[in-house]
Amino acid sequence: MGFVLDDKLISKNIGVHSPMIGLYSAFKELLDLGYQKALTVSCDMPLIKKSVVELLIKESIYYDCIIPKWKNGFLEPLFAVYPIKEALFRIEYFLNRGAFKLINIIDKNWKIKYIIIEDQIQPLDNDLVSFININNLTDLEELTKKYNKNKKN
Repeated sequence: MGFVLDDKLISKNIGVHSPMIGLYSAFKELLDLGYQKALTVSCDMPLIKKSVVELLIKESIYYDCIIPKWKNGFLEPLFAVYPIKEALFRIEYFLNRGAFKLINIIDKNWKIKYIIIEDQIQPLDNDLVSFININNLTDLEELTKKYNKNKKN
């Protein structure tokens, strides 16, 4: 097992905290290890279903990038599959320009597949718990209440 620490040069020069810095550091390490693609997962989504991960990985065989997308058009860019080398180049470009939106990683020239959450993921994860974010104690308490309510039914 190993750990990847944020690239000190990038994070020090930028002086901000952004998921893009973590992705930059991880993708840089993965590229050095010879990997071609990476599945990214947000650290605040602890209930991701294995079947959903398997779907994203399976679909990534035929595409450069796989991104879950809600029917309202909202993307889940932190729970996606990216081409490491190409994404690393884009991340570095945008970090150096102070543009930290994760959507910037996506290149319109990539072969991208958007997985419609309600159509393709919900059959695998009926309650869509894979997309629940736990950012604070209130989120955890709400999830616990919901879980306990469903458990009684």
